[in-house]
Amino acid sequence: MSKKEFGQLNFDEVRNKKIEFLESHHTIIMATSHDNKVTARTVTYATEGLDFYFMSWDHHEKILQIKENSNVALARDNISIKGVAEILGKPLDEKSKEGAEVTKKKHPKEFEIFCRIPGMIMVKVTPIYIKSWVRIDNKFLIEHLDLENKVAYLEKPEG
Repeated sequence: MSKKEFGQLNFDEVRNKKIEFLESHHTIIMATSHDNKVTARTVTYATEGLDFYFMSWDHHEKILQIKENSNVALARDNISIKGVAEILGKPLDEKSKEGAEVTKKKHPKEFEIFCRIPGMIMVKVTPIYIKSWVRIDNKFLIEHLDLENKVAYLEKPEG
């Protein structure tokens, strides 16, 4: 345990709380980058577990950046997420089937409007690390959810 680490947490409990939080919303800020140019925007999403799905036009800057650098960052309220984006293809393609079903379930009208528009594609973001500010017993702590190593813990911020 590092000197800043405050305490281990139950991985599944923390993961389930994040799933519940993300399912209760439908927009998030997503940052993408390529060639030292970082851009951010709000995207409308649907989740399956912690995986995010969204649609976009294939010519948008975020998609061009993802094609060159699949690392993305997402932020909502006090949560920061590092993830890897994957361009699945057209919303009605077989490769996009899972994302299309998830999106159609959460945003049926929007999906029907956008899914057939030329140039529209489906993107999946797989989170690898989630960090949140939490308040416990009047103390501010940083909650870490390392999805690659299946570890959750609290950290006391420096200062």
